[in-house]
Amino acid sequence: MLKRLPTTIIGLPLVIIIVNHGGWLLFLACTLLSLVGLRELYFAFAKEDKLIHLVGYVFTIGYFVTAFVFGTERWIIVVLTLFIITVHVCLVVFFGRLPLKDIVVTVYGFFYIPFLLSFILLVREHAVGQYYVWLIFISAFGCDTFAYLTGVTIGRRKLVNSPSPVKSVEGIIGGIIGAAVVGLLYGYFVTRFLDPGSVDFIVINAVVISVFGAVFCIIGDMAASAIKRHNKIKDFGNVFPGHGGVIDRVDSVIVVAPIVYLVMNILILLQ
Repeated sequence: MLKRLPTTIIGLPLVIIIVNHGGWLLFLACTLLSLVGLRELYFAFAKEDKLIHLVGYVFTIGYFVTAFVFGTERWIIVVLTLFIITVHVCLVVFFGRLPLKDIVVTVYGFFYIPFLLSFILLVREHAVGQYYVWLIFISAFGCDTFAYLTGVTIGRRKLVNSPSPVKSVEGIIGGIIGAAVVGLLYGYFVTRFLDPGSVDFIVINAVVISVFGAVFCIIGDMAASAIKRHNKIKDFGNVFPGHGGVIDRVDSVIVVAPIVYLVMNILILLQ
């Protein structure tokens, strides 16, 4: 726990500054995190650099640069199409010399890390994104915190056939309820102090998004655990002392971000 303290003390203000600023700073942060996270994932499977991995790195940079220049939603489908086509070209050109596993991992890594992480940008760039974007972190970190506290205090029933055997049913329930409560408080704070005249952001939205986010926070965390168990590693890296690598720290955020984006848009449409 003490090892994690310096990372939290330094990291939390940085996250607040970067997300609050948005724009190029958030794009740069997502790009760097994606590149490091992508390398961690590739090494988890391959234990070494592969030439095909270069396609993932290049398209990660191109993906975020294109989104920043032309818009986060407008050009995504174009870059994704070019990425898949490029992978197929590599499959043909290097046939017999390029293991299919390396291709699958390259494609999976791109969609798992940079693609899902880019939904932070999609939420932040929305008209009311400066308020909704924080629900990504409230859902993820709130659920993680309350799940841990509930699990260590009253956790009794362990999950069966789970990639995270230390997790308990009580911990999961506590994490979801805890995230919902924090979302409720955040929604009240926004409507009461930050934007009293807002009709787009209401307390119920924050609660609903936090609940959905918390559920998928748990899924994201256990999915990362499943990958580590499959590859027989403890952590993806050691970028953050006490936390491990980039994926170890943002495994839940990666999956929560697209859920927040989808639920946010549905709720706005229903208003």
